[in-house]
Amino acid sequence: MSKLPIALLIAWLSLAVAAQSPSAQRPAPPADAPKPSDQADDSEEDAVVALGTELLQLYVVVTDKDGRPVTDLKKEDFALRESGKPQDIAFFSLTTNGRAAPPEEGVGASETSPQAAPEGRCFALVADDLHIAPGNFAFLKSALLKFIDETLVEGDRLLVMSTSGTLGFLQQMTDDKRVMRAAIERLTPRAQDPGPGNLGFGFNLTPYEAFLVERGDLQTTQFLTGLYVRSFPGTPPAMAESAVRSTARVIAQQTEYLATATLETIRSAALALGSYPGRKTLLLATDGFLSDEYARNGRFRIRRALDAAARAGVTIYSIHSAGLEVPAGFDASQPGRFDPAGFAQSLSSQAQQARQDAFRELADATGGLTFVNTNDLTGAFGKAVADASVYYSLAYYPEQRADGKFRQIEVQLNRPGRFAIRAQRGYFSPNEKAIQKAAEKKRKADAKLAPEALAAREVRAALSAPVPPSEIAARFACNFVSSQIETTLSVSFPLRDIAFQDVKGKQSAVLPAAFAVFDLNGKALLAEEDKILLSFAPERLALAQAGWGLLIKSLKLSPGLYNVRFAIYDPIADRRGAISQWIEIPDLSKAGMTLSDIIFLRSVEMAEAGESQAPLESRLPPGFVLANQALRQYDAKESLAFLVMTHNIPKAKPSAGKSNLAFQIQIFKGKEVIYASPLRRTQAPPNPDGTLTYGSQVPLEGLAPGRYLLKLVAYEETTGKTAVQSRDFTIR
Repeated sequence: MSKLPIALLIAWLSLAVAAQSPSAQRPAPPADAPKPSDQADDSEEDAVVALGTELLQLYVVVTDKDGRPVTDLKKEDFALRESGKPQDIAFFSLTTNGRAAPPEEGVGASETSPQAAPEGRCFALVADDLHIAPGNFAFLKSALLKFIDETLVEGDRLLVMSTSGTLGFLQQMTDDKRVMRAAIERLTPRAQDPGPGNLGFGFNLTPYEAFLVERGDLQTTQFLTGLYVRSFPGTPPAMAESAVRSTARVIAQQTEYLATATLETIRSAALALGSYPGRKTLLLATDGFLSDEYARNGRFRIRRALDAAARAGVTIYSIHSAGLEVPAGFDASQPGRFDPAGFAQSLSSQAQQARQDAFRELADATGGLTFVNTNDLTGAFGKAVADASVYYSLAYYPEQRADGKFRQIEVQLNRPGRFAIRAQRGYFSPNEKAIQKAAEKKRKADAKLAPEALAAREVRAALSAPVPPSEIAARFACNFVSSQIETTLSVSFPLRDIAFQDVKGKQSAVLPAAFAVFDLNGKALLAEEDKILLSFAPERLALAQAGWGLLIKSLKLSPGLYNVRFAIYDPIADRRGAISQWIEIPDLSKAGMTLSDIIFLRSVEMAEAGESQAPLESRLPPGFVLANQALRQYDAKESLAFLVMTHNIPKAKPSAGKSNLAFQIQIFKGKEVIYASPLRRTQAPPNPDGTLTYGSQVPLEGLAPGRYLLKLVAYEETTGKTAVQSRDFTIR
């Protein structure tokens, strides 16, 4: 076993987070900062994706004249074109309420159907904190917390990102609402809008005007030059114009820098969502930002974001976090200008619209919606999710020409009537030279690494992947018992997923693995790289591959939320497995009556290899050992046995000399209760420190193989206090 230096592992994971959001915290650039390049740099080569012969999937929303979704359309009702050429629809389905209906008979055969989406929906929330005014932030955060609590349901996953990149380790996909709330709470105002440039005596030059001056707009330049001369009488016009142009250049560069940060974060969010199958939804919350679409770089950045969204199957919904806005020119806080012709008011009105143009285009071009001029932000988020939950999936084989050109997509209906159709507008085909260059770059890099270094790279990549790979089906469990006992983290993986080779007469495998535990701030409390060595006699290999490998780590954790990551790589079969899961250690000093995690047991006769390794071993009842806590697997002829510790039991005089604490055992199959014990008092009263360890067993005979849920309910009768704990298990 070899330990990976903690600094190296943290650096690797930090790079992974940065890859999802390259917009790390961004102060405003210096005045002489160069503009971003018009072309993608070499680092983009690694992100090149070849379409190959894969289906390109479109997500199409159709509404009637009243804006209601239309759900009775068939495949033949749609006409699909790419760059003007008709395309055959290879797959067609309707999804309502986030669930896909079965495809029509003869449409979308299994060999051509896109990968089915897992249960739950995938969202990314991009909070444009670089452009959201401080006064709008509290209102937005309140709406986002309501969105998490009231709109997202079990199984939904959310990635929260900020355009400033300041969420750090919390900037990752999760289905844990505790982590989502923590990310929202960490959002703070960081608006760095350069605002107007003061040229003296209350005369300001706005970012929009700066763009017009940089663009060579003569009327705006002359208007601002005249205001400058009026503010500084006697200034030669040429000198005044020079001052206007130099100030405009600084403001335009700062404005473009911030817009680039926003657009690149949106692109990164789309790329992260692209790792998940099915349709994905990106929710953009912004007060608006200026992107100079007349400049080549501004158009390039928007197209990069839209292309990433198109390839990833992402629909963007833009929510204007500024709420209701006063019409431009009627805001009493704006400094007045000498403008009898009304030109300044016209510029102000244009600027207000220009700040919305980019986020409107992002939504429109991906088939989403824009919500502006509303103070009901919670309702806007809810409407976006509702709209994203009813759609048609159309997939086709795009023409395989790697010319790097934009391919326009058109979706029409072959049905009379007034309908509105929203779908992505197109994508960029891959560039053959870029693909070859990226492949050659990777080949050269791989050639410099030894096999062990290549394997280490693969396991670290699996550890930091946005979507943990599952070619090796790893399982995980956390067991918190009390603050006096180390928390045990168990990982198990099926040996049937591992390839073995003959080494000196034994069937052997060497599996690089990495294990890490991080707190909410991304601080590593445990970061290790192991080599798991497996070796079996040839005649025992088949029996061994019916079992599971087990890795156990124990450490003392303070109360709080933690991210646990594990990755394993099989270099023989080139397979990877990983987990990324959040756990919570309760604060017993502040909690009421609380149950520890459930500790699963097995009888000594039924125990398998490796099922008796943990700090609790000396506290187990006679005849039992610890089960594989990550696997929790039983035979139907066994009894389900377990232990749980109750904390902070209310102090009360026992009734008639007996305990006032009682337990009920419930077993669920899906949502159906298939077993519920009577509420039974414990035989002994609680310990003086308010704790009590409870154990029991339930025969499983007669239950069919499958997955079940064990639920324990503790009840203290004198106070009516309850505590609940649950954990799933499997009958094989």
